[in-house]
Amino acid sequence: MIAPTLTRRCFWTVIIVGLFPAVGFAQQNLFNVPSGVITKPGDLFFQQQFNFSQPVGASNSTFDFGLGRGWEAGFNILDLNMYERGDSGKPFVQQQVNPDLLANVQKGIEVTDFWDFGIGGQFGINPARRPKDVRFLNFSWFINSFEVPDREALGKLYVGAYYANVAYVGQGDSFNFLLGYEVPIIKDRLSFQADWIGGNNDIGVAVIGGVYTFKSGWQLSVGAQLPAPRSTNPYGVVIEFTYPSYPLFGRRTARAD
Repeated sequence: MIAPTLTRRCFWTVIIVGLFPAVGFAQQNLFNVPSGVITKPGDLFFQQQFNFSQPVGASNSTFDFGLGRGWEAGFNILDLNMYERGDSGKPFVQQQVNPDLLANVQKGIEVTDFWDFGIGGQFGINPARRPKDVRFLNFSWFINSFEVPDREALGKLYVGAYYANVAYVGQGDSFNFLLGYEVPIIKDRLSFQADWIGGNNDIGVAVIGGVYTFKSGWQLSVGAQLPAPRSTNPYGVVIEFTYPSYPLFGRRTARAD
């Protein structure tokens, strides 16, 4: 899920840090926009996202399993609040029974050598003490990714759309666009990333930053978050730790550099 966020001064600081580091949502993604990349058959995709803002700090975890034939499925543990600022302005741990629990599924299709298409969704509930407070959550999307053949330096463009119910996005737009762009700075090591979820709702934000891939295969992403036009979402910081493909069966091979 998406993070609420910080002050304007912190925002510009994180822009600098995010673009030049020593560097929700289900499935493999940029920051918040799904990329349409499918986990390899028999492999596990893991991502831990932390969202920090002046009012709230939240944790979002995603696990996906490659099923083969362009399919993957998994589950999400979203919106686990780490702290929330009260009226005094001091952080306190939120007394939350459970985070949102969702299952996810995605199908990826290679349309041409430069155009890939993905379609998927998340479906689940927000556990609550009282049964009448339990709500069904739904976030569904499709995404197109475009890359000029033999021109990797130009990066990839992502264009799509989503539908989400009120329980997922709050009051406001339930249908809107998805945009993203990534371009390598250092091949197989450092990339610039930016994405934008459109809409005047709780998830309408853009994130600008970068991702660094370590020799071990782990990835660190750092980004600064801006509210979408017409939304009241605050500024903030997104930090992600990702292992994109861990083989569950068979021996793990060393990464070639």
